[in-house]
Amino acid sequence: MKCSDIKVSAIKPIAPPDLGLDLPISERENFLKAINHEKPMWMANQYRTTQFALCKANQDMPRSMNSATDDWFGCKYIFSETYGTPTPEGIMFEEISDWEKYVKWPNMDDYVWEASPNFKKNPNKVLATPYGNGIFERMHMFMGFENALIALLEDPDSCKSFFNAMADYKIEIFNRMADIYDFDFVIYNDDWGTAKSGFFSVDTMEELLLEPTRRIFDAFRARGVKIEFHNCGKIEQFIPDIMEELKPDMLEIQVINDIRGIMDKYGDRVTCEYAPNPFILYDMDVDHEGLRKYARDIVDGFGAHVTGGAGVVLNLNFNDAERYRVFETEIIEYSMKQYANL
Repeated sequence: MKCSDIKVSAIKPIAPPDLGLDLPISERENFLKAINHEKPMWMANQYRTTQFALCKANQDMPRSMNSATDDWFGCKYIFSETYGTPTPEGIMFEEISDWEKYVKWPNMDDYVWEASPNFKKNPNKVLATPYGNGIFERMHMFMGFENALIALLEDPDSCKSFFNAMADYKIEIFNRMADIYDFDFVIYNDDWGTAKSGFFSVDTMEELLLEPTRRIFDAFRARGVKIEFHNCGKIEQFIPDIMEELKPDMLEIQVINDIRGIMDKYGDRVTCEYAPNPFILYDMDVDHEGLRKYARDIVDGFGAHVTGGAGVVLNLNFNDAERYRVFETEIIEYSMKQYANL
């Protein structure tokens, strides 16, 4: 078979199946222990335990996640059937010094801010909102990735001006949504790294991104809302500043980072999400006992009985309900035994 014969397609994960377990406390209570860095009763599955809430008025993200679309600022997105996601298309401006000419802020009073139709709070879940397109992500969506990286080096003053204005905008969106929903936490996204290292130096991050991001996080905290910082890439170089300056309650980072080391050092202050290896979860040659063994290995490697704080919470993705049920049931039952005497 030639490489050209291989067809790539997006694998759509299924919703978490019903496990039929008699749990001693609710999923919500257990997850709140984890996000507060206390010892939970079992290793939680974040996306099973989380209910998401949105406002239609908030159009900071692509208006559609399954078609070509645009957003509040007029950024255009193409849609890939192969990868199942919208991707920014085109460049609005190439020089960051021109940002004020092109970025037109929406008048948020022109929109009706209200809960999603038919929204009903699930008392067994924690309530969150995804907060996509962080200030650096928004910058390269406007001007292209290469132009954005060059701008950080060549025109830091204009970058700083842009980031601070974008932080003000993000804070206003959050406050309007927090007036409507009683959020438990926010997942704030701003990717800072490649598979090998950061997109930029620690000095650049500290000079340009740290303070406006801290203001956003302070706004979340001022409303009593916990923070999960989603940051793709190998970003270990930024962890000291993230932990000492930004102080998120949770980290949604990739396993190419030293998750265990972060938990051992900062577990009393932060809880990490951990994504099991998809090449094991999706490998149909790994039988049910193999899945159970892998589940026990994760608990013994990253659980609350071996790390600081709450241990990790999981980000589970399967496209087979029975394999999902087998794996997560073992995670819960085995971690509950290991955590019992904590």
